[in-house]
Amino acid sequence: MITLGQKVKQLRDEKGLSQSDLEKRSGVSSKLLSKYENGRIMPTADTLKKIAEGLEISADYLIFDNVPKDGRCQLNDLQLFERFKEVERMPAEEKMVIMHLIDAVIVKAKVEQAIKPTSDPSWENQMRQTLAKLRKRAEGYSEQQIMRIVDEAVEAVRLEEKKAS
Repeated sequence: MITLGQKVKQLRDEKGLSQSDLEKRSGVSSKLLSKYENGRIMPTADTLKKIAEGLEISADYLIFDNVPKDGRCQLNDLQLFERFKEVERMPAEEKMVIMHLIDAVIVKAKVEQAIKPTSDPSWENQMRQTLAKLRKRAEGYSEQQIMRIVDEAVEAVRLEEKKAS
C-alpha cells in the first residue's frame, strides 16, 4: 500500500514539479512537504487540501486507496452501486464470471444498437427468435465453453472498435 507521502512525491514527479514548485502552487513550505513525503509527519486537513489543490487532484486520492485522481468515482444508479459493492466482496473467480457477463451484455447492447432499425416493430421478435435459436444450439455446452465463446466475441468486437477509432 502506498502512503500519503509517497503519493504526494509520485504526483509531484509525474507533474515535473520540485518541492519548491509545489510550495509556490500550494502555499505549503517545501520543508513541510519534505517531511510529509518522508512520512515523518502527517499534514492537517487544511494543509492536505492545499497540497491537493497545488497538485490539481482530489484530496480523497491522497487519503484513500482505489480513488481516481479527480476524486469522482460514483454511480448515479443507487441500486447498481449497491450491487457492485456486493460484487466487490465476492471471490475473484465469481467476480470474473460477473465481468464476463457484463462484457457480454455490453457487446449485445452494442450489436443491437448497430443493427436495430428504429421504426421496425418486428425487430424485437426477430431478436427473440435469434436468441431462442442460440439457446437451443448452446445445449450441451458447458458454462466454461460458453464463457470462452463470449470472451472471443467480446475480443472480436473490441478489435473492431479499435480499427474503427
